[in-house]
Amino acid sequence: MRKVKISLRLHIFLAFLVVFLLSFSVIIITFNLVLQNYINSDATRKIRAATDSARQLASMQNATNGVNVPLYTDDRDLVIQKIVRPLANSSDVYAALLNKNFGIEYPAVTDAPKERVMLNAITAEMKTSDYDLEESGIKRVLITDKTVYYISVIKIQVQNPDSDDTHTPYYLLLYSDVSPFIHFSDNVNTILVLILFAALLLSLITSMAISNSIIQATKKLTQFASKIGSGKYDQESFDFFDKELETLGADMNQMAEKIGKADKDQKTFFQNASHELRTPLMSIQGYAEGIKYKVFDDEDAAADVIISESQRLTGMVENLLSISRLDMANTGGQQGKKQKLDLSELLESVIEKVRGSALLSQKTIDLNFPDESVYIVGNDNDLIRAFENILSNGIRYAKQQILVTLCKEKNGSVTIRIEDDGPGIRPELISTVFDRFVHGDDGKHGIGLALVKAIVQEHGGSVSAGNQEPPKEGAVFTIVLPVQYKSDKG
Repeated sequence: MRKVKISLRLHIFLAFLVVFLLSFSVIIITFNLVLQNYINSDATRKIRAATDSARQLASMQNATNGVNVPLYTDDRDLVIQKIVRPLANSSDVYAALLNKNFGIEYPAVTDAPKERVMLNAITAEMKTSDYDLEESGIKRVLITDKTVYYISVIKIQVQNPDSDDTHTPYYLLLYSDVSPFIHFSDNVNTILVLILFAALLLSLITSMAISNSIIQATKKLTQFASKIGSGKYDQESFDFFDKELETLGADMNQMAEKIGKADKDQKTFFQNASHELRTPLMSIQGYAEGIKYKVFDDEDAAADVIISESQRLTGMVENLLSISRLDMANTGGQQGKKQKLDLSELLESVIEKVRGSALLSQKTIDLNFPDESVYIVGNDNDLIRAFENILSNGIRYAKQQILVTLCKEKNGSVTIRIEDDGPGIRPELISTVFDRFVHGDDGKHGIGLALVKAIVQEHGGSVSAGNQEPPKEGAVFTIVLPVQYKSDKG
């Protein structure tokens, strides 16, 4: 199922919206829970205090008359005067006297009209909910969503004046109006909602400002990426407020520089490769046509030239393919298989391969190897080709001798030094001798040393070229490779 795409501006606003909604929801819920808990505990505390006061007043009254609590020998008016009225005047809790039929005995309408209105509402709800006056405890009475009372009832028996054995039950109603708290809560909730809408409006404005900044920066980077894709690698100057976008812009500039250089190198490579391939091909074609049309008197010599140029062309193509494969490996492509190699044996096998050419040129190859074996991890075919290219160069330029020295370093690496007694490398070529298609004097196609550098770097090593210190003459090639295995003796 395809995902729905939304704009960055909407994405940022939705993030702000979710944060604000969650934050304010938690704030509102927490506030209402805390306030409800406070209302409940405060009303309960006040009614309990009023209940204790009522019982204390009742005890004092009974002690005066010598009667046990809660019986009163006096009439109803004395109860009102000694208990109910003091509570109503001194407590935060309202007090009233009810009869068993929920009739209001006190206060009278003329004395407290406001309280009578509240009492009528409370007693009506008590009748509706079948409230049992004989029950004790504090209860919550809900008149409307905005009118809430907490009540408690204490039973009082008053002795009938006509009979000492009968009593009339009355009920002291203690009630606390928590409606002001409810209104306060509503007001605070209203204010919080207004703040929420103001915050949402502010978040919309803020998200618009932030998203516009990011979108403008993204457009610039997108346009820059499109230019790179179309082959324009000129760097751009970015001045973004966000550090991450500034870093991205710098990285894209570096990428453009590298891609531009790679593109230029690739074009140069193809141009030089075409030129280098054209020369032997034209020579082969010319001599082949000469043989066909009987131009040469000595056809064997012409055939030898064709064979020589074909071998030269084959070597060049093999080197180009090897460099291409190594370039792919360096950019994440498949690498050649590597294994444990005895470097001394590897070098000796390479020297044996080129020794015939050295003998034909009346030159010698001397070895200076340590007694113990030195092991590395590498691709034997690639390393053989690299050492063979350097030794072939040495044979071409040396006067009499080539010296190959193998030395194991203390830092966990091995150094291979190949030096000859030839004229050496021209100083202006030393820094570029490993570049592709760079020719030395009497050089072939300028691929061999470039391949050496690619192979050595692919093995985690380094290669350098220079000349020997006077009075000695000749070129020196130094290859450093990491040692991956200890020798058998170590």
